[in-house]
Amino acid sequence: MLKLIKCSGVPLLALMVIFIMVTPVAAHPYVSSNYYCLMDAETGQVILAKNMDKTRPVASTTKMLTAILTNEYADLAEIAEVSQHADKTPEYTIGLRAGQQVSVGELLKVALIRSSNDAAVVLAEHVAGDEELFAHLMSKKAFGSGAMYTHFKNASGLPDNEHYSTAYDLAQIGRYVLADPTVKELVGTRQSKFKHPGYSQPLTITTTNGLLGSYPGANGIKTGTADASGKCLVASAQRQGRQLIAVALKSADRIGDCVRLLDYGFKQSTLTKVIDKSLVFKQVNLLNGEPDRVDIYPAEDLSLWIGDKSLNIEKKVQMDYELEAPVRKGQKVGTMAVYCEGKPAQSIDLVCGQNIDKKANVWFRLLKDFSS
Repeated sequence: MLKLIKCSGVPLLALMVIFIMVTPVAAHPYVSSNYYCLMDAETGQVILAKNMDKTRPVASTTKMLTAILTNEYADLAEIAEVSQHADKTPEYTIGLRAGQQVSVGELLKVALIRSSNDAAVVLAEHVAGDEELFAHLMSKKAFGSGAMYTHFKNASGLPDNEHYSTAYDLAQIGRYVLADPTVKELVGTRQSKFKHPGYSQPLTITTTNGLLGSYPGANGIKTGTADASGKCLVASAQRQGRQLIAVALKSADRIGDCVRLLDYGFKQSTLTKVIDKSLVFKQVNLLNGEPDRVDIYPAEDLSLWIGDKSLNIEKKVQMDYELEAPVRKGQKVGTMAVYCEGKPAQSIDLVCGQNIDKKANVWFRLLKDFSS
């Protein structure tokens, strides 16, 4: 399907929208969740999704962003003090008491591995002085990382009507986590020791993410469980240099859902060329040119991971359709923005395919003909 739309106030530019339905190459996996997203971590391309932009309570998956913000604003060796507010944080907690002191590194560890709510609150207050202010910074950080439908009211993920995110946004935040070496190491840790200030010996803490140690290549990221959110999981795995992120919200089987999504991505999606820079995209009329038409090419190739008939690829082209000679090979005349499942995949320049000079005036041509 093709649409040609004149852009108001831009008489020489037109916006062309092309929708492509991709031929299926694999069967759709069963997923019990109605809110999920499978993403290629390197590019951010959506491979498979359902209701990925639907806002929902997301429980302790919130702590991914708590960790990101903490690691950016605080040193792991800094000492944080537990406040009365943090002491009263509802379950699940690690039992921190007001007045106790714990390093930021230890608090991050227990917040991510064991999903301790009180540790998340201590971190928030240490960084921003107030949990509500910290949550505001979290929302800003989420928006900046591409999670545009996320809003947080606390650092732990405890229920609040104004605390929500989406499957797509959590996958984007997951990409940010995996780009942070410190946080990435923690979310991939199956078991560790926590130096609790109330105990003489460190406590053994075990991850709430059942994929770690059971799924080949699993390296994160975060679970979430509450009555309002149901069982949630942001899962990640790496195989043969390829990193995937799967998100399942309000799932009846969060481990199984993420396993099936990751398997689908690794085993049943293939890298398919959707833009070929060697093929002419369009011919455009050239005013005062000889010849009077110029070939337009994409400046680069683009390949996407494709594995299901429901994957929609959309190309939005903005280009000058009233070109005038002279033009030069490689000259940019427009852009092609490629979207996958409604999300941006890549923007590619559109360029002229040849040099074309301005048509000689009639007197010069007559003189040239006479002299010959």
